[in-house]
Amino acid sequence: MNGLLTARALYFCYYMALGSLLPYLNLYYERNGLSGVQIGVLSGLGVLVSSAAAVLWSAIADRLKIHRRMLIVSVIAAPITVLLLGRTTSFPLFVPIVVAYALSIAAIVPLLDGTALEAAQLHGRSYGEVRVGGSIGWIISVALVGVLIQAFDIHWLFYSYVACMALMLVFSMFQTRRAHSLRAPWSSNLRVLLSDPTVVIFLIGVFIVMVGNGAVQNFFSLYLDGIGANEGIIGVAWAVAALSEIPVMILAGRLMRRIGAAGLLKVAFFMYALRWLLLSFIQQPIWAVAAQLLHGLSFAAFLTGGVTYLSERTPEGLTTTAQSIFNAVCYGAAALAGSLAGGYLYDHSSMPIFFRIFSLTTFAGLGIFWLSSARPWKAAYGADT
Repeated sequence: MNGLLTARALYFCYYMALGSLLPYLNLYYERNGLSGVQIGVLSGLGVLVSSAAAVLWSAIADRLKIHRRMLIVSVIAAPITVLLLGRTTSFPLFVPIVVAYALSIAAIVPLLDGTALEAAQLHGRSYGEVRVGGSIGWIISVALVGVLIQAFDIHWLFYSYVACMALMLVFSMFQTRRAHSLRAPWSSNLRVLLSDPTVVIFLIGVFIVMVGNGAVQNFFSLYLDGIGANEGIIGVAWAVAALSEIPVMILAGRLMRRIGAAGLLKVAFFMYALRWLLLSFIQQPIWAVAAQLLHGLSFAAFLTGGVTYLSERTPEGLTTTAQSIFNAVCYGAAALAGSLAGGYLYDHSSMPIFFRIFSLTTFAGLGIFWLSSARPWKAAYGADT
């Protein structure tokens, strides 16, 4: 298998596994008697541990060039912890297992993103054209697992995850060796990256925007359950969102040639804010499913734009570390803040207020990133508009 095909297959399997787990895990928690705050703590704890470990694992992988071996170990460890989750029913016991799961998956996404960026460059493709395999895998699993849970029981989310990760393990054996290596000391390259004002403003903006995304991701299934959607409809809602990613992923390269990665990020931030605002007025499952069509122009545009924007500013050989920082901010620090804030709002306010608050914070993040585009340092660092 060539590097491009392997990267697509790895994304397909991993996001098929995540699609089996993430949309339904908080339902599993709730059905075991956990409160909104407890669910938020577990979600936040997972992303905190995962994001901190991701930077460490990624730095080790970049310095020692053990990307393939680290991925294989992660893919073996993750399903073991997920099986333990499925055998646990109390909050105190969930905590150490969630920590173990977070440690096991921490390096996977940065490793996959680093491989995809290199394969895309080698074959003349955009990152989005490779990452689209993950969207397809997610669509299949969220729809199928929702039906399995409705027909049998909620433990099928754990069995499905294990099956998908087993398939991923097979494909990970075919991963090619990374071609790029460090041309300067790792610490020097890292200082160069984090001293770039465009990178700093970018990370601040995405943190603010992804607080809202983290909150909604954790409580969207509970919101749907609260307005009368069954597990099948919940699966369809997540599948529709992933389906909307595909055209954006495929066309992202063309869009960025016209408006740049920063332009695509502005579109994504605006669509996120609009999406949360619309959901604050929706009380019927069918309309909530329809609103998921905005996911492509929010999440997919954000992901492809963000990964590309940061990659353009990353010293060669530091790709995995840079992407782990991006993931730590978006899916670590921001997701933690979103999980805790979302859990509090879920317990103490209404869902319309929940969505409107995060719509406002997202507009704030857009404003910060937009204003930074006109700063005088832009020309010096070659940022796009």
